[in-house]
Amino acid sequence: MLIINLHVGSRFPINRKKLREAAQLVLKENNVDHAQIDISVVGKRKIKHLNESELKHSGETDVLSFPQHEKDNLYDFPLPEGVPPHLGDVVISFPEAVSTAKRYGKLVDDQLCFYLQHGMMHLLGYHHD
Repeated sequence: MLIINLHVGSRFPINRKKLREAAQLVLKENNVDHAQIDISVVGKRKIKHLNESELKHSGETDVLSFPQHEKDNLYDFPLPEGVPPHLGDVVISFPEAVSTAKRYGKLVDDQLCFYLQHGMMHLLGYHHD
């Protein structure tokens, strides 16, 4: 069972279905069929606050990932029957997606999906240095 929780303010006009499908695709391609994830689309102040308070990085960013578990021990924690493990949270900056999409001639929803996929790969244990 996959549970994808979307948290999007009404002021952000996004294609929720497309974002869910992008999340499902990443999970399917990584052979994850039993998990839950929280995805939030936020504004400048929220992404800046999270970046500074949680990661100790200054300023805004495009996407943040907060994994619940390390990749190797995702299923080690006992859960009630039928409850999928929580992979973590992905937080995406809507204003950054708009700005980047405009700069590269892309659709905002496509840029949001790109950021989501990038953030989810971090939740699954893939990192870049």
